[in-house]
Order: sequence, then structure tokens, then C-alpha cells
Amino acid sequence: MNNTNKPVRWAIVGLGWVATDFVAPGIIKSPGSELVACLGSTPEKSRAFAEKFKVARPHPDLESLARDPDVDAVYIALPNAMHHGAVLTLARAGKDILCEKPFAMKTQHAREMVQACRDAGVVLRVAHQIRLDAAVVRVREIVRSGRLGRLAEISLERASGLSSRASWRNDFEQSGVMYDVGVHLLDLIQYVSGQRFVEVAAFTHPDRRDKKSDDTMTVLGRLDGDCHALAKATREVASAENNLLIEGDKATLVTSALRFAKEHVITIRDAQGSTEERFPVSPAYDLQVQAFETDVRGGRSLLPDGEDSLYTVAVTNAVLQSIDERRIVTVTA
Repeated sequence: MNNTNKPVRWAIVGLGWVATDFVAPGIIKSPGSELVACLGSTPEKSRAFAEKFKVARPHPDLESLARDPDVDAVYIALPNAMHHGAVLTLARAGKDILCEKPFAMKTQHAREMVQACRDAGVVLRVAHQIRLDAAVVRVREIVRSGRLGRLAEISLERASGLSSRASWRNDFEQSGVMYDVGVHLLDLIQYVSGQRFVEVAAFTHPDRRDKKSDDTMTVLGRLDGDCHALAKATREVASAENNLLIEGDKATLVTSALRFAKEHVITIRDAQGSTEERFPVSPAYDLQVQAFETDVRGGRSLLPDGEDSLYTVAVTNAVLQSIDERRIVTVTA
């Protein structure tokens, strides 16, 4: 879709709390978008969602939605293991796609999804909306400007809520803090640094080798610029730091908490002292909708495309292999 005069006509597939509380309201608020169709896990969920958001067409199944000529783009928020099949079906139907993270569970699946979208000529983006926060965008600009010098180490921590989980979110094969939060960190480290992971080592608690959904994840990695990276994700800590630290040979950058805060602060320390920049918390999900509008109209937003996301899936698979084999693993995409 490249027509700048018409709103992007969206369907949402998968009607969980992220879709209901954040993405659907973001679509409705945007003058450049319109929510026209939906599909939930049951007919009752589809009808209730359609009534709440005044959606004209709740569909009975994915094939029906894929055939809908009034749908331009689809936000996929299905259980993680279902992303692969949904992307293939919708790409072949010519729909532009915003897929929730994790993009795919296996690198081969990610390759197939990217290729299907390329063959169909549709836009594919993955919902790493944290990239769009104003403070994160500014961190990236500072790093890319060279102000910090050669990057030596990056440390990024993020906590999730302590609430209980149900249904597929207890399935260790497709859930855990690894997929809820950890993949965001793996993406963000590469995004702000401009470097890719080449080696990783990792642990989780509970141990995924015991076939339990993990609640804490720690990943040590080496990036292709020989910068070291530490990613920590947890849903077991009540008051985590939720910050980002980037150390270079010219200066060090540290942020205040990037979650559960009303303001974000970036501090840079160098030989001359320290400076601060302050940012209000960005409405990341609203910005995600607007970014996707830019992409389907022929522009290029900061959301990751299929190739970016394919590599992040490869990094995630290497992390899982490291947990299983208790060794350093080379990332193979």
C-alpha cells in the first residue's frame, strides 16, 4: 500500500491484553489508520472485541480474514508458536504485516517468513516498539555519533511484572521471560550499538533444561565490533533498575530506569564531567502504529524489518543452545 490519501485498514489477529490495551487504541487514535477486522481465539472473544472497538468484521478464522479485500495490514498477536503459519498465510494473501515478537521460534521458520513476504511484495515489520521511545532513539544517535568512542561494554536490564501467567504462557517451548522480555534486549543492544551478536553464553532460572518456563535470564555476548554485552531480563525482581549502561573509551552513557518511570534521563560522563538530557516517557505503542503507517506508505521507520528480525531469532536460538549445552555458542544466521 503506497496510497497516502487513505487510512491503513487494519485487522488484529490475537486479542490478548497487549492488543486490547495498547495496539487497538493506538490504531483508533491515529488519523492514518482504521481498525476494520479482528480474529480471536473463540467466536465470543471476537464478538466482544468487535463490540468494544466498533470493528465491522469479526472473522471466524484466519483464512476468512486473509480473503477480506478491505484489510490492508494485519497486526499478529497470536501465541508465539503460531506466528510462522500466520505470516505465511497473510503474506500470500498480500497483506502487510506487523508481527509481535518473538518473530519466530526457529531460524528456518524466520527465513521462510521473510522469503514469503519478499515474494509477495508486502511490508514486514516486527513489534519491537521500545526502539521508538525518544530516550532510546537519542541513545542510538549518541552512540552512532562516536561521542562514546570505541564501545567496550553494554549492559541492559529490564523487568516484567510479577503477575501470574496462564495458558500458553506457561509453555516453556514458546514462553518465559526469554520471549516476553529477553528478545527485546537482544534487539535493542544491536539496535543502539550498530553491532551484531556473534557469540553468546546464557543461564535461566528456572533452568529451561528442566522444561520449565524461565523467569530470569542472563546473557553474556560478544558483538562483531568486539564490544561485550550483558542482557538481564527478569520477572522475579520487585524493584529492578531497568537501565542501560554503555561504556566507551571516550565516555560512558547511563540511563535512568527505562520502565516503570515517569521520565527518562540520559547521563554522559567523560573527562570534562557529566551532562544530562531528559525525556518524557513516549507512547511507544502509538508510535509503533504511526511507524508502520510510514512503512506501508513507502517510507522507512525504525521498526526492525524481516532481515533484522531473522538475525535476532538466530541470536535467540544460540542463547537457547547455550543454556542447553552450557557453553559459548557462535550465532549462525
